[in-house]
Amino acid sequence: MTIPTSELQGLTNKSIIELFSVELVPDLHYTKTAKTAFYLQNANTITITLSSHGLSTGLILSLDFTSGNGIDGVYTIQTVDTDTFTVTGTTSQVTSGSVSFNINATIANPTVYLFHSGNNMKDSLDIVWQANTYSRMPVVADGFKFSGKGKLPRPTITFSNLLNSITAIILLVNQTTPFSNLQTAKVTRRRTLSRFLDAENFPSNVNPFGTPDASSEMPREVYFIDKKSIENRNIVQFEMVSSFDLSGVSAPKKLVTRDNFAGVGTFVNF
Repeated sequence: MTIPTSELQGLTNKSIIELFSVELVPDLHYTKTAKTAFYLQNANTITITLSSHGLSTGLILSLDFTSGNGIDGVYTIQTVDTDTFTVTGTTSQVTSGSVSFNINATIANPTVYLFHSGNNMKDSLDIVWQANTYSRMPVVADGFKFSGKGKLPRPTITFSNLLNSITAIILLVNQTTPFSNLQTAKVTRRRTLSRFLDAENFPSNVNPFGTPDASSEMPREVYFIDKKSIENRNIVQFEMVSSFDLSGVSAPKKLVTRDNFAGVGTFVNF
C-alpha cells in the first residue's frame, strides 16, 4: 500500500473518486447521547436548533431527518452558535421538520470517520466531498464484485496503520465494549467523478474538470464490518458483509454491552 498521493493530478473529468465512511454503533462502540431537534433548510444551508448543544465546528454527525424533506446522511458542522448550528445539504431546497442524531457522551470523540486514499490539488491536504472532509489515509477496498453464483461478496478494506491511527480507533471503541474491534460498524463506499468534486479541492477554488455538483454520485454501497482479519504495525484489515449476508449474523444475536450487564469486560475471582 502506497502513501497518499495527489491522484487528482493525473485525472480526467471522467475519473472516479472513491471515498469511505465508517459509522460507529451507539452503545457498542461509544456511549451515546441521543438528540432530537428542529431544522430549517433554506437553499443548501440547514440550520439545526438545539438549546445549549455544546457542539463545535468540524464535528461529523449522522443525521436522520424524521419529518420534512431533509436527506439522511453524514454531515459536518459548518458554523455554531449557542443554540444553533449549521450543516450543508447536498441539494438546494426549502423544508423544515425534526431531525434525530446521536453524539458521543465524550462530546469531542467522533462517531463517524471519513477516509480517502489521496489528497487535494490545492494544498495536498484532505479531500472535500459534499462539504465533508475525508482524511487522507492509505486505504484500499476490494472484493465488491458479485460472482453470480448465489454468494454475496465479502469485501475487505485495508488501512495503513503506520501511525497507529486505526489501532487508536480500535482501542477507543474497545473502552466501551471490550474486544468489539469495530465489529458491525457501518462502512459506506461513495464514488463520484472528479468533475463533481467541491471547488475548494483545487487552486483558486476552481474545479478544472467541470462543475461541482454535490448531488451527483454513484449508488452508495453499504457494508458492515464482520471481523478484523489483520492488525499489525503496517496495516489493519477488516472483512465486511452486506446486511443480507446471513453468515454475518452474530450468535448470540445481540452483543452484550455494559448497559446490559455491568460486569462485561471484567474478571471476578470466586
